[in-house]
Amino acid sequence: MATTEPVADNIPSLPLIDYSKLVEFKTSKDLKSLPISKNEQQKLFAALRDVGFVYLQSHTIPLAAQQLLFEHAHRFFALPESEKAKIETGESKAFHGWFSPQRTSGDKSRSDQKEAFDIGDDNDLTRPNQWPADWPEFRTDMTSFFESCHQVHLELLAALAEHVGLTPDFFSPYVQAKDHFFRVLYYPETTGDSFQNRFRASPHTDYGTLTLLFNDSHRGLQVRNRAGDFVDAPPLPGAAIVNDFVALFVPQPQLTYPTIVGDLLSRWFNDTLKSTEHRVVEPSAFNRSGSEIPDVIPARYSVAWFGHPNRDALIEPIASCCTPENPKKYEPVYAGKHVVARLAKLHKDGKNSEKWTDSMARDGDNVSAEEAKAGA
Repeated sequence: MATTEPVADNIPSLPLIDYSKLVEFKTSKDLKSLPISKNEQQKLFAALRDVGFVYLQSHTIPLAAQQLLFEHAHRFFALPESEKAKIETGESKAFHGWFSPQRTSGDKSRSDQKEAFDIGDDNDLTRPNQWPADWPEFRTDMTSFFESCHQVHLELLAALAEHVGLTPDFFSPYVQAKDHFFRVLYYPETTGDSFQNRFRASPHTDYGTLTLLFNDSHRGLQVRNRAGDFVDAPPLPGAAIVNDFVALFVPQPQLTYPTIVGDLLSRWFNDTLKSTEHRVVEPSAFNRSGSEIPDVIPARYSVAWFGHPNRDALIEPIASCCTPENPKKYEPVYAGKHVVARLAKLHKDGKNSEKWTDSMARDGDNVSAEEAKAGA
C-alpha cells in the first residue's frame, strides 16, 4: 500500500500558537504586553524547532474570506475538464493555472490523486496569473487572501528573527517581492483500493519559508515527527471547525490552521528549524486497528499559501545558527532556482519527491542571480 510507513497510533498534542499574543506588543505598544509576546515568540520557535509544525489561532485572516475560497474551490473544480484545460499550468506559464498530475505525469499509476489551481502575486506582470473567464470575484477574493497571508507571514518571520538575535525586519527585504505561491486543492472522491499505490499528496517537504494551510473538515493530513513516524494533523475539535453557517456542500473554515516550515527557511536556520515532511492519505481513522478502508472516500478540499523568498535571493545559513556543535550545512542557493527545480519535478512526476537534495536540480537550473530573477 502507499501508506505502509509507520503511523503513530495516538494523535499527539500538536503545538498551538496564539497569533494575537505574538503581535500584541507590536500592536499595543504597551510594555506590559512585552513579556506576553516574548513568551509566545519563544513557544513558536521551540515548536518549529522540535516539531516543525504548529497550529496558529487568533490570526487576522477573516473566517468569511476562508469561506469564500472554499466556495470558489468547489465551483472551480466542478468545471468541465475542457474549461479548466484552457488555463492549464506549465513551466512556460510560471506554473500558474490549473494543474492535474494525471495529465502531466509520466506514471499515471502512481501520480497524486488531486487537482490544483495555482497563482502568484497578481501585480507581477512578468509572470501573469491565469484566471477563469467571466468570474471576477474569484480573482478578487484570491488576491485579497494572498495579501492577508503575506502579512501574517511577515509577522511570523519577524518573531523567528528576533529569537535568534536579529532585527525583526531582517527577513523583510528577502520576501518583499512577494514571490509566493498560492494554491487551492481538490482531492476527488475515490475508492479505498486506489490507495494501494497512490497518495492524495505524496510525502514531501515544502519549498520555501512557511506554509499556511487551511483544510476542510476531512482528515488525511499527516506530518512526520522527529521520531520518524507520521502522525495525524486533524482539524482541531471546537477551534478548527466553526459555527453551523456553511454554504451548501462547502466545508466550514477554520479558526486555527497548520503552519509548516519549508526547505529554504530550514536552510536559513541551518536545520535548527527543520522542513517538515507531510502527506495526505486516506483518513487514518479508516485504517487503524485492522479496520477496512471503506469503498468510497469522500472528496477533500484545502487551501495552501506557500511563503517564498524573492526569486533572486541568495539563501545561506545565518551566522548565529552556525556553531561548533551545528556547523554550516549548506552552500548558498538562489531561491528561484530551488523553487523552479522542485516545481518542474513535481509536474514531470505527478508527485513531489519525498527527499530533496541540491544534486536533484536540473543542470539548466544552475543559474546566476540575474537569470534567476528573470526566469524563476
